[in-house]
Amino acid sequence: MNDLNTLTELFTQFPGIGPRQARRFVFFLLRQNEGYRTTFIRAIQNTAAHVKQCSHCLRYAQLHIKTSLCDLCADSSRVDEVLMLVEKDTDVEQMEKSGAYTGRYFVLGGTVSVTGKKSYMREKELAVFLKKYGFGLTEIILALSATPDGEYTTDYLSAKFKEDSELTGATVTVLGRGLSTGSELEYADAATLKQALKNRV
Repeated sequence: MNDLNTLTELFTQFPGIGPRQARRFVFFLLRQNEGYRTTFIRAIQNTAAHVKQCSHCLRYAQLHIKTSLCDLCADSSRVDEVLMLVEKDTDVEQMEKSGAYTGRYFVLGGTVSVTGKKSYMREKELAVFLKKYGFGLTEIILALSATPDGEYTTDYLSAKFKEDSELTGATVTVLGRGLSTGSELEYADAATLKQALKNRV
């Protein structure tokens, strides 16, 4: 495989990027000057060097060196008794932009597929997290996308929490009306998220 094809193949592994668009990315980079490409490469290297996974919520961020926690998990002013489960790191960013939520997060990293395909959800990590921190929770908010996989995962986790005797004291809620069917959390605007969070059931 030549260098053009190798780089194209790497771009096709990005979410939502097909071969044709990946090829356009390659030729875009080739048209730029050396300074741009050097800055591009350095940005990737610096991101890989300085952005790590938070040991608490598992989202990627620049961590506090002493605690290995992201800024949200290290913030003592946040509400410890409420936990929101989201699918992706970008969902945390969107929810924070809304300004409507001040509790804790856990990033699942994926969903359970309604078609039975392999799940990339961090189910084992979630179980460890809840065993360690779940005793103080009063509410678990399932803030997943209003897609078939998101809704299936919401039902799956709801049933699982009901079976878990260690979480009987925590109320399990889901986002209410406001988030339209088929939409992903990361694309929702602040007003929509505020409404969905306010109307959770």
